[in-house]
Amino acid sequence: MSVTKFGRVTGPPSPNIHLGSSCRSMVSVCLTPSDRSGTLAEQTAQVLDNIDQYLRDMGSSRQKLLMVQVWLAHIDEFAGFRDAWNDWIDPEHVPALSVVEAAAARRDCLVEIRAYAAPGTDRSA
Repeated sequence: MSVTKFGRVTGPPSPNIHLGSSCRSMVSVCLTPSDRSGTLAEQTAQVLDNIDQYLRDMGSSRQKLLMVQVWLAHIDEFAGFRDAWNDWIDPEHVPALSVVEAAAARRDCLVEIRAYAAPGTDRSA
């Protein structure tokens, strides 16, 4: 099985990782905001826009999302995440979603999002 990886990050200070990968049956991407100066809603919107781009680059789309995991630095700010998410997500193709509170390795990150999607840009469900 062929696996394509993208968005390589090389440390230190970061661990050596790829931001995403894909194979014939799955696309996965995990991102934090590059600009950490905004609110949780702004950081969330930035990450979701970047996820959109990565999914497109890997031949998928937000309509193909299977599951999304979200880590918030402060769960009491959930409404900021929820509003950005609801503005972004295709209401006809919502994936499973889990949101938990956890500190990211970078303390100035208010959100980290991992998305799993099926490959292919076919927009029919």
